[in-house]
Amino acid sequence: MEYQSCFDIIGPIMVGPSSSHTAGVVSIGKFVYELLGGSPQRADITFYDSFSETYQGHGTDKALLGGLLGMNTDDTRIRYAVELTKRYGLHYEFKFEDRCPYYDHPNTTVIRARRAGHFVKVGGVSLGGGLSKIFMIDDEIVDIRLSTSDDFSEIAAKFRSNPFHEAILEGV
Repeated sequence: MEYQSCFDIIGPIMVGPSSSHTAGVVSIGKFVYELLGGSPQRADITFYDSFSETYQGHGTDKALLGGLLGMNTDDTRIRYAVELTKRYGLHYEFKFEDRCPYYDHPNTTVIRARRAGHFVKVGGVSLGGGLSKIFMIDDEIVDIRLSTSDDFSEIAAKFRSNPFHEAILEGV
């Protein structure tokens, strides 16, 4: 994965404290939000390696939930994302594992989410500087680079229109 501008290294405008543990994670959650067409009703989130050790201290939990609620990296409501899940009807559970069986990186998460009969399983990794990567959708290996300036709805739409993913999203 290569950086495309100096802003990829410096990092985005964001709610902190960490571009790796917060900004990149918001993007992963926001991608899931766009893939499902809105906030999930249920999300089972597994944090691996570094994420499982520091998720509260670095705000990774709030960041991912904020993304799942449709927030961007600079949204100050991320600080309150845990509380906001109740208002938005998002029920979630965190799980913690040492090593990810799907991807070898210390900042990895896998989200299983459901909204209105649609189910997705998304694997993401936060690379630093606000960059992240989606490496798996519904057990299919993908390579989707996400920068905070990307249009996630446009990127997710490409995968919603894929017949394989459409069948999975429809629960077939």
